[in-house]
Amino acid sequence: MSHLTHVPFLMARANSPAAKALGMAAAPGVVPAAFDTELIGTNPSEFVYRNLDNTSIEVVSGSTDAVNNEASQMAQLQKIAPGKRVRGNIERWASTTVALRGGRLENSSGHPDAGKVWSFGDYSQRLTDAVNFRSEEATTIRLTSGTDVRSITVPVGHAAELWVVSAATPDARASNPTRLEHSELFFQFLVDASPVLAACPDATGREVPPTELPYVHPTSASTAVAVGERSYPPMTDLCFIAALLFSKTK
Repeated sequence: MSHLTHVPFLMARANSPAAKALGMAAAPGVVPAAFDTELIGTNPSEFVYRNLDNTSIEVVSGSTDAVNNEASQMAQLQKIAPGKRVRGNIERWASTTVALRGGRLENSSGHPDAGKVWSFGDYSQRLTDAVNFRSEEATTIRLTSGTDVRSITVPVGHAAELWVVSAATPDARASNPTRLEHSELFFQFLVDASPVLAACPDATGREVPPTELPYVHPTSASTAVAVGERSYPPMTDLCFIAALLFSKTK
């Protein structure tokens, strides 16, 4: 991803059925509040993790393939880079994929600047840093990493909190919160599209608590970086996360 290095990982509540089924483990030094403002004040020891390098996740809810997309603040690439094509065979091209069937997506937020108006050149839109996936039907989560295949089915009326996080490493984080360096990642999914960094004069950033990165179950591609014990400095910046929340809508 050019000079932007992101670490994908799965986060869940410790001792939850999902955490046990998906083989997640504790990671000392990791502070969940560094990735989601809604987790400020939580006890870090209550969360477990799993590295998602070279991993695919399938989320299947009910019997329909269609996903009801109510997440209006996701990046609209057809407007940000009109006329550009998405890369072919993107599932093989990406090191981590999340496939959804059924359920619905909705706007969420893990950072105080989410929901503000960001400009990509002449095009502007409200931009969130997270989305929720909800379902009113039984939902199966299947995780595949090499020969390791794990799954869990969440019954109707039950909730299984999972966070899929893509966290920027220190060298990829900028000190100017009004310019979203991470937005260059959008253009990596497109063919021959010149990156345009998003800007928002009203963005303030936030102070991110120092945290280790959760290199749990490192793959061969991530082992070399894991031994470096890299952590975030306490600085202001925006990091994209995707939150998965399965619950029965009331």
